[in-house]
Amino acid sequence: MQSTIDQILLWYGNLPSGVQTGITVVVGAVVAMIVFKVVIRFLTGILTAVIAAALSFLLTTVPGHALLQTGVDQVKQRVDTSISEQQRDDFIGDTSFLAFSERI
Repeated sequence: MQSTIDQILLWYGNLPSGVQTGITVVVGAVVAMIVFKVVIRFLTGILTAVIAAALSFLLTTVPGHALLQTGVDQVKQRVDTSISEQQRDDFIGDTSFLAFSERI
């Protein structure tokens, strides 16, 4: 492995300076393109994940809140109804007791 790298370096060193510059530019462009594609895929993955997270948050919180609020309203309505029925029953019970005592 070391001898292969040494041979490449010697070959590169023996090239004219214009050719060295051209090879350096081409290799740099290829490496930059590869890095660019990797970074774009990474950022696309991150962007996709962020969009998916935001949509799932909205889909679960907005309807979830609406469902919970509807449930809370129904419980409040049942409690209010049962309280008013209890008060009515208490009131009716009291008057019926009075009506029963008047008959006696």
